[in-house]
Amino acid sequence: MKKSKKLLSLFLIFILSVTFLYGCAKNGETKPAGNNSKEETKISIKDSTGKDIEINLPVNKVITLNRQTSEALKVLGVGEKVIATGDNTVKYNPYLGFNELPDLGVDKINIEEVLSLKPDIVFAHTNRNTEVLEEKLEPVGIKVVRIDNYLPEKMDEEMRLLGKIFNKADRAEEYIKWKNDLEKLTTERVKSIPDNERKNVMALSSGALNSKNTFNIFPSKSQGGKPGVGEGYATILAGGMDAAGELEWDPTKKSTTINVDSEYVISKNPQVITLNGTWLGGYNETDPGKFKEVVENIMKNETIAKLEAGKNKEMYIFHTDMLGANKRSIGLLQLAKYLYPEKFEDVDALKYAKEYFEKWIETDYKGIWFYSVKDDFK
Repeated sequence: MKKSKKLLSLFLIFILSVTFLYGCAKNGETKPAGNNSKEETKISIKDSTGKDIEINLPVNKVITLNRQTSEALKVLGVGEKVIATGDNTVKYNPYLGFNELPDLGVDKINIEEVLSLKPDIVFAHTNRNTEVLEEKLEPVGIKVVRIDNYLPEKMDEEMRLLGKIFNKADRAEEYIKWKNDLEKLTTERVKSIPDNERKNVMALSSGALNSKNTFNIFPSKSQGGKPGVGEGYATILAGGMDAAGELEWDPTKKSTTINVDSEYVISKNPQVITLNGTWLGGYNETDPGKFKEVVENIMKNETIAKLEAGKNKEMYIFHTDMLGANKRSIGLLQLAKYLYPEKFEDVDALKYAKEYFEKWIETDYKGIWFYSVKDDFK
């Protein structure tokens, strides 16, 4: 009898346990791994052109025709989903680990190869190959998502968009906080500087130094008064005044600079010049001697020699990614230290550069990403 009661009790416990577990599952208390509370098979997004796009999940294969997006995907930890790149990703971002993947070009994209790879999504700039991609790819079910991942006002929003697509929302928010905290470190220290004590800065393309009569300027604002391209807007964030502040960038144009003549530069007479480009510095550049050669050429430039910046050697070279794109928060800190060294004596921008590579890219830091012309004359 006792044995029968014991068996009955065990049976009732079993029934209650099964009922409880079923109820939990039904009520959603057992959740799938990841950032979403439920596994979705389709999401609707809006890219940076304002286009509504429906994305089938999961996304397993993507092509990035924008090297800044390539880096953003690496930051999110989904680099394994990239099956091909373009936009000189392999050349300028060799540390991403995409060197063995197909390179689809910059302006003239090999559409046949894109089709043969059968990606779920092709990521592209908002202002490049603006018709051919959608025309050729969307009829066969390949989504074209246009984001830039370098314009100051859109970077956070676009990182969140990628987090949504790849179910990496938490990782995206963690990175955005890290980046914004670093930018805040700069802006908080320079916000009290009176306007009459702020340095007048002109952001130039380093490539223009090969020309005697023209220069390419990175504007700090775009049409409509919005923030301009990163290299120019960095001047404002670092506490400087834009010497070419009346220039406005047209976001529909492929070029991120505005061409001016030497007379214009002389008339503005900036106190400081930043020289930005991809051809000097970066991950694979370890020889300071190449910078010294460039400095010699800078000092021979007749226009530069007439400027206050040239006379005082207040010129600083940045790889464009350090002020104009994915590493702007780090370059911004270094620029502010160049402009106002007394306010940033305790800050080492290289420390944060190393942290970026090790924590977010998961590789070792190396290269020369910024260089002081002034230091060559101390």
